[in-house]
Amino acid sequence: MIKYKVPATSANLGIGFDCLGIALSLYDEFKVEESDKWELHGFINDEDVENNLFIHSYKEAAEYKQMEAKPLRVFVKDNVPCSRGLGSSSCLIVGGIYAFSALNNNCLSKEEMLEIATKIEGHPDNVAPAIFGGLCVANKDGLLKLKVSNKWNFGVCIFNYEVKTSEARKVLKDEIKRSDAVANISNAIMAVDALVNFNVENIKAITKDTIHEPYRKKLIKDFETCEKLAYGLGSKAFIISGSGSTCLSISDKPIDIKYPNMIYKQLKVDARGVR
Repeated sequence: MIKYKVPATSANLGIGFDCLGIALSLYDEFKVEESDKWELHGFINDEDVENNLFIHSYKEAAEYKQMEAKPLRVFVKDNVPCSRGLGSSSCLIVGGIYAFSALNNNCLSKEEMLEIATKIEGHPDNVAPAIFGGLCVANKDGLLKLKVSNKWNFGVCIFNYEVKTSEARKVLKDEIKRSDAVANISNAIMAVDALVNFNVENIKAITKDTIHEPYRKKLIKDFETCEKLAYGLGSKAFIISGSGSTCLSISDKPIDIKYPNMIYKQLKVDARGVR
């Protein structure tokens, strides 16, 4: 039996729609072994093997290597909340791919894992940091992993309601003004520099997105109230994590946000990824 864990991720990071993501110190934990039949334990629906994202990803990895997908017995402790913008689906995708590799003499490189995971997920901003850890700038042509300054403090505000990615995609505009695109590019560069080099003055650039956050905020009923609370406590930036409903606070000192019907967790950046 193999044991491993996959970190939660916060994708988009405000200004980096579909291309920026960061791994955080909250984990789905897996125990996996080969079996004579498919067995799932700890999933939302342990009986539905056919539609299980972990098993689907495991089989995709087997197909990639043109090998047999032998039945598994899988146990999961899902600490990453589902449909909250913390990469719960990426944990299952990466978890399934990693299981195949680990059970077959680590036959997949991390680059191959990313290729398979991106095909399944559709874009790499969540799966890349789940595999590699740290701050990842990713697109279909390549990956840049960066080390975030350990002086930053990250806190996740996990509200007690979901925002499904499919719904969050529907509210986006089909066209973007050229001026907005230029602003997003410049602010994304400044935000990445701020995260890496602990530039407190420039971290605000991470909040200046014009592509998705203005529209998705409306799906998170507590966003504005919690944003004001976070800034009052010393947060330097407050953004949507993934497509929500979780929000991410970035500060230069630890803060503790208390808000009704919300779980707040102070997290670190996970620098290693799945392991």
